Amino acid sequence: MKIIIKILLMAGIAYFTLLALPWWSLVAITFAVSVVIPSNDFGAFLSGFIGIGLLWLVLAWKIDIETDSILSQKIADLFPVGGDTTTLVIVAGFVGGISGGFGSLSGNLLRKIWMKKKSSLYH
Repeated sequence: MKIIIKILLMAGIAYFTLLALPWWSLVAITFAVSVVIPSNDFGAFLSGFIGIGLLWLVLAWKIDIETDSILSQKIADLFPVGGDTTTLVIVAGFVGGISGGFGSLSGNLLRKIWMKKKSSLYH
């Protein structure tokens, strides 16, 4: 349940933040959310990957549909994706997911550094 909250929180904050700030601000958002809401390392990476990856996938697909794939087709011709705009949109979502996942994992690892370890002497 915590991972779903993290995914929705990361995607929601990132959506509104990306309207005014550059693309790399999503890394700071996933970092901050993972510092505040604890999880294990895999869960932190997965929540950042899914939250930001799906957000970028949807946004790239929306832009591609609204522009009738004019710009996407030109970019797809430049890169070795076979001239397919769908592959380009999926790659954009994957790149966003990796960025969000590593930002989230970094925040989770920083949280673990700050946490004090319980002494086994008293337990």
